[in-house]
Amino acid sequence: MSNDLINRSALMQSLRNNVLVDVTQNLEQAIAEQPAAYDMDKVVERLEDYLFEKYCVEGDTKIDEIVKSGGID
Repeated sequence: MSNDLINRSALMQSLRNNVLVDVTQNLEQAIAEQPAAYDMDKVVERLEDYLFEKYCVEGDTKIDEIVKSGGID
């Protein structure tokens, strides 16, 4: 599994802004149809379940913030 996670919207915007790339409808569709690398909501859910089972920690919103920020402060 690759560690490369990209934002489809950002990729399309970058391609549209590049005059050397002809962004065809087929290319846009192919990018749009790519599966998500992971589901952030599922990751948060599993982490919350783990923390509850292991440490009885519940309702920690910091988990959601960290996961949805992609680890970027």
